[in-house]
This record gives sequence, structure tokens and C-alpha cells, in this order.
Amino acid sequence: MATEAASRTAGGNPSALARAVDLDRYPIHAKNDPAFGKLLVGVWLDLAATGACVLEGFMRPAAVAKTLAQVDPLSPSAFVCSQPHNVYLIPDDPQFASDHARNRRVRSVKALLADDEIPSSSPLRDMYEDEDFRAFLRAALQVEALYPFADNLASVNVNFYGKGQELGWHFDNSVFTVTLMLRQAEEGGLFEFAPNIREEGPAGFATVGRILDGDHAQVQELKQDPGALVLFKGSRSLHRVTPSFGRDPRTIAILSYASEPNYSLKEHTRRIFYGRMG
Repeated sequence: MATEAASRTAGGNPSALARAVDLDRYPIHAKNDPAFGKLLVGVWLDLAATGACVLEGFMRPAAVAKTLAQVDPLSPSAFVCSQPHNVYLIPDDPQFASDHARNRRVRSVKALLADDEIPSSSPLRDMYEDEDFRAFLRAALQVEALYPFADNLASVNVNFYGKGQELGWHFDNSVFTVTLMLRQAEEGGLFEFAPNIREEGPAGFATVGRILDGDHAQVQELKQDPGALVLFKGSRSLHRVTPSFGRDPRTIAILSYASEPNYSLKEHTRRIFYGRMG
């Protein structure tokens, strides 16, 4: 397996994917290897149980270090996205009070590098654009198709959570997210989630309200170290990132795909998350 992982290009030189991903531990390039099937089964079981799967050490330490060395100098110019929102990430419903779980505002503040700001030589691109990686994601997430976004903002992003910055409680609008942990915060910056709690109507609102009020009986922490690939089905699980503190910001990469070709973000979404159209 090690020979195959290191020889995906002519002449035996390590491929871009092999430099970015520990293919000995995660043989995503070897679909006929029993280890590939075992890897998929483990992912499926985790996602079925909690909607979350963490593959520690997926990205090689050298690739993590190279990525941070590339993006850290760009962080001062990253767009700071600050937007109070309700947990459903949709307009408020006027039939409910402003402090009702349906409409209650939470705080999200982070700095973001868009796709067109990520260097072309980034290991993140080596992974994102690799068909073996994309095929693994399709199998792991049990989806038929994954396409890069057609705009120049959304495909590969890096988020920085500096001092006091956080991601408020919410449900995702997308069925799944794919992230890579690059650097944890020195303090705080915890990913917390309440698995599979979303339901419509009064019972669902009551559950969300209890969590917003500080009841953590159903809340878990999703631990992840630098290099971890995280697959998360966040449309059914309420989740947040607690405020980060320390010298260096919590830094995470988000790899986004569309289910259809030539899909772009709407103008409203671009302006909110990136502060520009393109």
C-alpha cells in the first residue's frame, strides 16, 4: 500500500494528493483495497450515529504547516463577517416573539479568506481538486455528485477565529460540510453540537430554546486536532464554535461542493459572507 500511495505519478514521485494526505492510514486512492472498504464503513457508522465523523491525521503535518505558512500572512486582510442570526439561518417569523427560539439572535464573528485568495500551490487545492478525494467524499457521504462551485469565492475557504470570535448556534442549510482543522485555539474554540435534534413545531423549538438557555444535556464536543478531516451533517444537528482566545487564531479550512454543475452563490450570500460579489 505504501508503494502505491507514493507512486501515483510516473517515475515514482509522490503525487500532490500523497503529499497532502496520509494515504497509508487513509487509502482513499485504492478503492479495491479492503482497507478502503473498512474506512468507509467506519465513516458510515459515525455519521449514522451522530451525523459527525472525525478522521484524525488525515492531512499530513507538513501539509498543515505549509498551509498555515501560506494563509497566516493573508489573515490581516481577511474579511470579517459579523452577522447576528437565528439558529435556522432564515428570515424571522413574525408570528413568534423576538426572544422565541425561532427568532432569537445569536452572535457569529469570524475572518474569512475566499477561494480566490487561497494560493494555487496550497495543499488544500491538491485535495479539493483531486478526483480520488472527491470520489471518497461521494462514497462516504453517499451522494451521487460533487462539483466545484462556479464562482471564485466559495470552493475553498479558510476561517480565522481570533480573540473573542465565535460561531453562534445554528443548523446548516447544506446537507453536509467538509472541513480540515489547521490550528486549534489556545483557549476556547470548541466545536459543540447537539446531534439529530431538529424537528418541526413546538417540541423542536422547546429543545432549541433549552440549549440557547444553557442546558447542555444533549450537547457534545466534537474534538479535532490539526490535520483532522471532519465530515458533518449539520442540517439536523444544532452546533456552534465557542469564543476563541490566545495568541494565534483558531484556523479551519472549509471545502465546499455543489450537487450540480455551474452552481454559484446568490448575490445576497456573497455580500454577507465575503463582503463583495467577486
